[in-house]
Amino acid sequence: MSQLTFWILGSDPLRLRRWETALSREGWHLSTQARFDALYAEVARERFGIILLDWNVLKQKIPEGIRRLKSASTGISVILTSDSDLTADCVIEALDSGCDDHFIHDIDDRLLAAKLKAHLRRILPSLASALDVLKSPGGEIKLDRSRQEAWVKGTRTRWTPATGLTPTEFHILALFLEQPGKVLERAFILDAVAKGKAVDIRPGTVDKHIESLRRKLGRYASMIRSVYGVGYALREN
Repeated sequence: MSQLTFWILGSDPLRLRRWETALSREGWHLSTQARFDALYAEVARERFGIILLDWNVLKQKIPEGIRRLKSASTGISVILTSDSDLTADCVIEALDSGCDDHFIHDIDDRLLAAKLKAHLRRILPSLASALDVLKSPGGEIKLDRSRQEAWVKGTRTRWTPATGLTPTEFHILALFLEQPGKVLERAFILDAVAKGKAVDIRPGTVDKHIESLRRKLGRYASMIRSVYGVGYALREN
């Protein structure tokens, strides 16, 4: 099966970057486009995913665009996005044309991610479940985001719960497992776990969370490597 993609077709560069940052934290494969034809070509090729379709890009041609996308693949969900002043008639016309939902542009980033997960569970339930489970490349550590549980591999390949993880430590571990080998800057980690309130938290807080997380990973603590002056990375022992 082709890789599942989350497409964003939008007219506002700032919003595109904001949504791209928010959704990339979920470990999803994203593609942002400003032109409908480029989006259509990708959908026809990839065939599985969710599309955030900005009404401002096509405006009165939205119904035609939705029908074209739906004809290109049966494995997609199309979500109309718009400013809050879009009329009910325009939204109804989009839904009648095959649109699956409608979000306003100032939707909370966390609510956006939660709603996209709900759509994913509907169109591809088995894949949605698989995306909730993350593993380190060597299979030493795994976590399940839907159950908020993490495990480390013990003796005789048995999984042992990584107990005592705080919600923040769990989130940081998920960030590492989503991007193994990549150096995550302290500022990125802080922004991801602080949900937009990073300015109110001291950067050194990240180091304390990492120190605590390492202790709870036991024999695999050294997999979280310090990168001097930058941040941290999850790498094989």
